[in-house]
Amino acid sequence: MLFDTSLSPKTFNQRFLEIFFPLTFILIGLYAAFHHSLWRDEMQGWMVAWKSDSWIELWRNNAPSGHPILWSALVYLVKNITGSPLSMQLLHWFLGSCAIICFWRWNPFPIWQKALFTFGYFPFWEYFFICRHYVIAELIIFIFCSIYHLKEKTYIPFALCIGLLSNTQAFSWSLAFAIFMALVSDWFLHPNQRKNYIKNKYWIYDIFASLSISFSLLCFGAYSLLQVKDSVKSLSAFLDFRHFLRVLGQVFGGYVLIIPDSSSFFDLILCGVITIILLTSTIIFINFYRPSLIFFSSGVIFLFLFNYFIYLGIGSRHYGYYFLLIISSAWLLLSNTDKQFAYSNQKNIFTKGNLFYFPRLLTFCLTIHMVVGIHMVFNDFLLPYSSGKETAQYIETKGWQDFPIFATRDVEVTTVSGYLDREFYLPELKGFGSYAQWAKRVSLDRTKTLDEVQVYLDKFPKVNKFLLLLSSKSSIKNLEPGESLYFENFSVIADSKFENSFHDSERFYLYWVERVID
Repeated sequence: MLFDTSLSPKTFNQRFLEIFFPLTFILIGLYAAFHHSLWRDEMQGWMVAWKSDSWIELWRNNAPSGHPILWSALVYLVKNITGSPLSMQLLHWFLGSCAIICFWRWNPFPIWQKALFTFGYFPFWEYFFICRHYVIAELIIFIFCSIYHLKEKTYIPFALCIGLLSNTQAFSWSLAFAIFMALVSDWFLHPNQRKNYIKNKYWIYDIFASLSISFSLLCFGAYSLLQVKDSVKSLSAFLDFRHFLRVLGQVFGGYVLIIPDSSSFFDLILCGVITIILLTSTIIFINFYRPSLIFFSSGVIFLFLFNYFIYLGIGSRHYGYYFLLIISSAWLLLSNTDKQFAYSNQKNIFTKGNLFYFPRLLTFCLTIHMVVGIHMVFNDFLLPYSSGKETAQYIETKGWQDFPIFATRDVEVTTVSGYLDREFYLPELKGFGSYAQWAKRVSLDRTKTLDEVQVYLDKFPKVNKFLLLLSSKSSIKNLEPGESLYFENFSVIADSKFENSFHDSERFYLYWVERVID
């Protein structure tokens, strides 16, 4: 039955499945932590922490990224466990596993819906295999849902949730705002909850401490984000119908993992209509518990306005926040009602038993998420997410890791640099580096790569031979391994190419450059 959350005694099979599914999830994730090939965004996070020798240096290195420091701080704390990117991968695995354990322990969904969610695209792939800060937001929002009943005793844990979310990522502010609005609405809509809280002897101190904690952490997170405010391109026109539909398409992506073609008005309008139906179904269902409704609506509105006026986001990782809001609001509803909803006598397409009844639509969405999630995980075991690891292993096998290496584009070759644990000469920096330094780098015309090679030779006259590492779009076209190009002052010999990568930009090409000596 859809959302059957009855409290009848659990059978042996049910208890077995409650252990089997999360344990399977955790073990697959552990295997992935040792075998997943990091791509540039993942490696960038590792390199920022690895190349920092103090907390002050960590702050400086992280600041240009545009992200608050929480993820970098956690990576910094564990980086010496293995002294390699595996430290970060194990940390990420631990956080993702904790999120799923929390979900299985306290979420009221029936087992089969929990299973659909667990192996879905976001919890299984995007926020578990891919090592980035998004897993922190998932874990914190699940903790919030799990401890929501503590609101009658203390608000300090919720202040920590709000503050930590604000220091996770800009999109996470939508979750922090949703938590705040849910707590405020609960305070005013449920007098009994308020009376029970005030009965606590030190409730005034608790309120003061909670507000101080959340406000302090919010200010710290805001300061982190404001450091890159000049790089944000805000909307030029206040009213832009196409842009409005594009943002609505992000909400659509949160439900069904599909983003409409922004160049087609038909696609945008069709997906927009479907999104409105999905939102209406969600709102009608969670309306049975007002704090849940306010949590969902305030979070979605905040995120929608952020997408519209500040940053639309790129990739599924960003519109996954809409999905987290959907799951969390249903969690709050089912955890804080007697599960016996007083349905209206008025029947329509959104009420129980009809086409657009929310639990039915959610099950449909979860099924899509599970199919895509399992596909992406299985594909990652067959096709590396990046060929950076393979490239680094090849260089080490040949014993070339200590040779001078000229590499570009800096953003993309970070993966190879991280696995080799060494710096390259990066023309974007006009010097040596191991990751993209956004505040210092200068974008270069990829077609001018060989001109930059000449600049390097002029700059280092004692270097007569070095490795040239190029990412896919910077590579020398139609030059196969073993073939050569000859110029006035140097020659280029193609050595190997590494094209076994999910990301086109993470395919690498290796050459030898030799100076022509008179």
